[in-house]
Amino acid sequence: MNTTAETTALPARSNNAALRGILLGGFLAGLVDFIYPTVKTVMAGGSWMRPWKGVASGLFGKVAHEGGIGMVVMGIALHFFICIVAAALLYVIASRLKWLPRQWIVLGILYGIAFLAVMNYVILPLSAIGRGIYPLESIHVTAFVHILVVGWPTAFFVSRALKEARR
Repeated sequence: MNTTAETTALPARSNNAALRGILLGGFLAGLVDFIYPTVKTVMAGGSWMRPWKGVASGLFGKVAHEGGIGMVVMGIALHFFICIVAAALLYVIASRLKWLPRQWIVLGILYGIAFLAVMNYVILPLSAIGRGIYPLESIHVTAFVHILVVGWPTAFFVSRALKEARR
């Protein structure tokens, strides 16, 4: 009877670890990546709402920039949704590709660069924006920032969840 209880509890525990790692990693990356462009825009003299209307414009096009707080909320919601879905993809990919490094620092570097590349060269050109927003001549700076604000927070929690799922 103990064996059955332990066997059925193991998948539930690993599922909880996966979900917790995905949500914490995606939320923390979303939060840090929310703060960074907001502060950067305000320090440059712009409105704190501009980056989030920009995110909403990926779905709604240029009309998002003319919208009010509703578009800002939509942009913020989309931003966090993207971060959490991307964290889930990282978990699934890393759990299946055994050759992928599990150390969160290395995994975060690879993930931060991959996240940036997919967003800039695939997702944004296919969105209502229609093009990447990060110029190639400064992509190294943007990649460094993505490693710090998206890659490492997500990889830290996802790698912990992967380790816990193996136990």
